[in-house]
Amino acid sequence: MGRLLAIGDIHGCLISLKLLIEKVRPTHEDLVIVLGDIIARGPESKGCLDFLIELNEELKMVFLMGNHEEFMLEAKTSSIACGSWIYFGGEEVLRSYDPLHQTVDIKNVPENHWKFIESFQDYFETDEEIFVHGMIEPDKPVHGQDSTSFRWLTFSKASPHISGKRVICGHTLQESGVPSNLKHSICIDTNTCENGWLTCLDVKAELAHQTNEAGDYRILDISSTE
Repeated sequence: MGRLLAIGDIHGCLISLKLLIEKVRPTHEDLVIVLGDIIARGPESKGCLDFLIELNEELKMVFLMGNHEEFMLEAKTSSIACGSWIYFGGEEVLRSYDPLHQTVDIKNVPENHWKFIESFQDYFETDEEIFVHGMIEPDKPVHGQDSTSFRWLTFSKASPHISGKRVICGHTLQESGVPSNLKHSICIDTNTCENGWLTCLDVKAELAHQTNEAGDYRILDISSTE
């Protein structure tokens, strides 16, 4: 049995993502769960999607839907939603599809990217953990919850889930750059594109592998962080 690895919000930070994979070196025995918000804010949303599509051919991976991916899918079929999405972070995403980073046109998004994003799951469960982008309601079975919770609930709402399983999430920015470990819940959105870090959590070992856009790498023991 390999490692159980969770990657937090990437937000278009391709340098951090490539370095993280280089340092963590996941193998075909590991399971890698990407918690969503691969896109937006950073400069290389397209590059991050391209990289992960290729990586998905080599490794066992699960991709979860973030609020930014959900916005992008809504923008595909609605001009009103597209306008809102461009304001909310879609502009940076669409510029990444232009080699000169100037054109903002949703038609530049290739079909394989749409199919990839459409395949993302709401959540993923193991015997001991629940993985989700945002957070889950603590007093309801996860399979009966509205997808809005999975995308938008914040870590401030984190409480022990009735299943007894530990929740691993992103979405709620940890400005310190350090994952927050409440024991029953862990948040690994560590401020990737705001001079913070991109985190890959080795779940069982409670070790956070982190990289940044400056090319730095570090490992944190988060077994006692809050």
